[in-house]
Order: sequence, then C-alpha cells, then structure tokens
Amino acid sequence: MENNQSNQGSANHEESKSHSVMDQIKKVKSNIENFAKEVDISQLQDSVKSVVKEAQKDFSKLVHKDLSDVKKKFEKEKAQIEKTLKSVMNKEMMHAKKFINDQKKEIAGLQSKLEKLVASKKKSAAPKKAAKKVVKKAVKKASKKK
Repeated sequence: MENNQSNQGSANHEESKSHSVMDQIKKVKSNIENFAKEVDISQLQDSVKSVVKEAQKDFSKLVHKDLSDVKKKFEKEKAQIEKTLKSVMNKEMMHAKKFINDQKKEIAGLQSKLEKLVASKKKSAAPKKAAKKVVKKAVKKASKKK
C-alpha cells in the first residue's frame, strides 16, 4: 500500500512539473508575441540590413587597402630580385667569357706547338722511313732463309 501511495505522489509531482513547464513555455511565447507586436519587424530588418552593408563596406575597404599594399610590396621585391639576378648573371657571363677566352688562347698555343712538332717530325721522319723499310726487308729475308 505504501508503494501505491508513493507512486501516486510521484506521478502527481511529475504532472505538476510538466504543467509548470508548459505554463512557462506559454509565458515565453506570449512575451515574444507582445515584443513582436511592439517592435516593427520591417524596421528591425532594415536596421540589420544597414548594419550588414556598413560592415561589408568597411571590410571591402580594408581588403582593397591590404591588397594594394601587398601588390606594391610584391612589385618592389620583384624589382629587387630582378636587379640582383641581372647583376649575378652578368658577373657569371663575364667569368664564362674570360674562361672561354683563356681556353682559346691555350688551345691556340697548343696547336702552334703541335704544328711545330708535326713539321719537325715530318722532316726527320722522311729519312727514317727508308731506313726502317730496309731493316724490315733484311729481317724478312733472314727469316725466310731459316
């Protein structure tokens, strides 16, 4: 029996809680409806739209200002890099040209030495060839006799 009474008491208690929650929801709803009646919604919408437009304008100004600053910095850095690159390339080209000219001089010197050696070898080689042929014929005759 005690369980029955405690169950009925808790059920009544829960029922009263749900009624109080429903009453509070109804009060909030009526407050919102009264507020909506008092405040002109179209006026509120217009004010919100104007605030949003102002925020967009401010944001656009900031973005365009920042963008132009970034463009200027980029152009300045680009010019500086191009100047440095041109300077380095000119130095490297001068080094390469100097190296090529030095190599040409060295090759010309070697070629003249080679031509002198070839000319002197031709003069001294002519009599030796005849002597070599005689020696070769003598060696061949000696090998045939055996």
